[in-house]
Amino acid sequence: MKKNPLILPERRQRILNIIVSEYIASGVPVGSEYIARGYRLRVSPATIRNEMACLEEQGFIVRPHISAGGLPSDRGYRFYVESLMQESGIDLEEREAIRNLFREAGQDPDQWARLAVSILTRKLHSIALATPPRTAKCHFRRVDLVNVGDLLVLVIVVLEEWRIRQRILGLEIPVGQDVLEAMVTKMNELFHGLTSKEIRQRARGLSPLEARVTQAVVEVMETEDMASREQFYVDGWRYLLDQTEFLRSRCVQGLARALEEGSLLPSLSRSLEEDSRVKVTIGRENQETYLEECTVIMSSYGSAGRRGTVGIIGPKRLPYNRAIPVIEYITEVMSDLVNEAYT
Repeated sequence: MKKNPLILPERRQRILNIIVSEYIASGVPVGSEYIARGYRLRVSPATIRNEMACLEEQGFIVRPHISAGGLPSDRGYRFYVESLMQESGIDLEEREAIRNLFREAGQDPDQWARLAVSILTRKLHSIALATPPRTAKCHFRRVDLVNVGDLLVLVIVVLEEWRIRQRILGLEIPVGQDVLEAMVTKMNELFHGLTSKEIRQRARGLSPLEARVTQAVVEVMETEDMASREQFYVDGWRYLLDQTEFLRSRCVQGLARALEEGSLLPSLSRSLEEDSRVKVTIGRENQETYLEECTVIMSSYGSAGRRGTVGIIGPKRLPYNRAIPVIEYITEVMSDLVNEAYT
């Protein structure tokens, strides 16, 4: 993520790096005297004050008042992330622990998303969001029909996305299980791998009962298509509300409303590329006004036309050098799971 490291003179870069790192750690504006005492820059506090004045003039830091220390602006955070930050990385033991947790989740994509949220909230103390890997449209894998009464049939629809849905279908006259088995064989051969739209197009020359079962299958799939666009998992409010600067901002209500309505994640996901690169959006770089006091770090994962998203929402004062590699690694693990399950 390193870009344009020479926009600032080296000493000014070092001072900005100190200000951002110290402010992330403490939440307290960083003064020139503190920098002079705590870091061997071999310059006087007066020189540091001059450099801080230049950083303020260039828009990299702000100061609550003229005699106060400095804290990063959105531009300062951006420069830090792209040019100054040293990623802390994830050691081999932590990587293996994360991967083992996902292995234990089996082949359940919804469980992958729930687990990603749990890991991110615990490790990064922020709101975490994730969606299961989904195709643009779900695909038919098979149907099973089971007599559950004289005039009732249980329709079990299995989708290629490892989802199973059921529906009860009422009959006008009893139908034997052997007839239902013959219908199952025919429909599974006819519709395997198709979307709901493709099934409608291929559903020709069916018996009245076959047509009714097909309609039930299509309705289940269309409902699933609608639900998959809205489904996501979220947790971590308790961590964000511990941040005093977040509580003082006006974004809490807007963010809560957007999460409740389900409008936030689709908006964030639309701007993601499909190459799994982590995207960091800081403060007013976010399009939504209720995120102007937040940093959003999101990534896309998956392959073979099945993709999901994972990421966090936190205060601008978050440990980027830790958050970015953690999200990158979880993205890598979840992409591997999708490859193993669907290719």
